[in-house]
Amino acid sequence: MTIRKMPIKDPNNINWTVIVYLFCVTLLGSIASYCYHVMNGHKFRLGTLIGQICVSTFAGSLVVLGASYFNWDFELAGGVAGLAGWSGATLIKALEERLIKKAKGDDQ
Repeated sequence: MTIRKMPIKDPNNINWTVIVYLFCVTLLGSIASYCYHVMNGHKFRLGTLIGQICVSTFAGSLVVLGASYFNWDFELAGGVAGLAGWSGATLIKALEERLIKKAKGDDQ
């Protein structure tokens, strides 16, 4: 059995401006999603907003890792980060289900 090491990118070559931008777009997506729920009749709750932002930030972090690994263009990564912010927990749940299927050997 051969163990493959994952390549680690040199931190000195990471464009931190892009990383901060992607997190800002994720934050905007998260806030936009919450505002949409409030506009549709849900009561505004600060705790729920903070929870939404935390979950969406996690989803955005996964997008940043994916964008780095797959060398996505800046615009594509920004769009996907915004969608991750908007969808938040829904994206995390979908990724979780796919990972569990793959781990069980149910990939199609």
